Amino acid sequence: MAKIDVFALARAGATLDGKIAFAAMPRLAQSLMHREGTLSYRCVGLIDERRRAALHVFLDAVLPLRCDRCGCELDLALTVKGRFYFVHTEADLAAIAIDDSPEEALLGSPQFDLASLIEDEAILHLPISPRHEDCVPQAKLPSMDPVPDRRQPFAQLAGLRDQLRRSAPALQRAPATAGPRATQSSQRRKPRRRSS
Repeated sequence: MAKIDVFALARAGATLDGKIAFAAMPRLAQSLMHREGTLSYRCVGLIDERRRAALHVFLDAVLPLRCDRCGCELDLALTVKGRFYFVHTEADLAAIAIDDSPEEALLGSPQFDLASLIEDEAILHLPISPRHEDCVPQAKLPSMDPVPDRRQPFAQLAGLRDQLRRSAPALQRAPATAGPRATQSSQRRKPRRRSS
């Protein structure tokens, strides 16, 4: 997508619309399961009630995300509506107080990168942890083994210990006391914390 003059777009009250391929948005594509598909956009330039060059941005897409619960593809219907206004200099931008206004100030330019703004808006509206409304976590999927082994993990070791005791009674008689070296080595030491 070519860069645009946002001030001229606002003065003309013009509208830009089209589609951008997921593959053309590498930062967004990092969050997708595949890069097949497009994002639709419509950008409407205007002069707002405070006589500022402004832009309304509308985005629409179905994004193939990975479900954090089951790991399968989740098709997220993304709908974004954004409102922006433009200032001419970095000093103007820095002088704007932070408030709860729905409009966001941007540094305007005759060579404004609209594609980057669209990609930023799509990324900002991604869920932190995408999940299907109803799915089974991967860790809790049923076992594919037709005869699952439900014994405790140390059950076989206990049986082996009992066999050794029966076959070698002499092994049951351990010395009453162990030497100091054995006692020390049997104690579990706490790992030292590294100083930060």
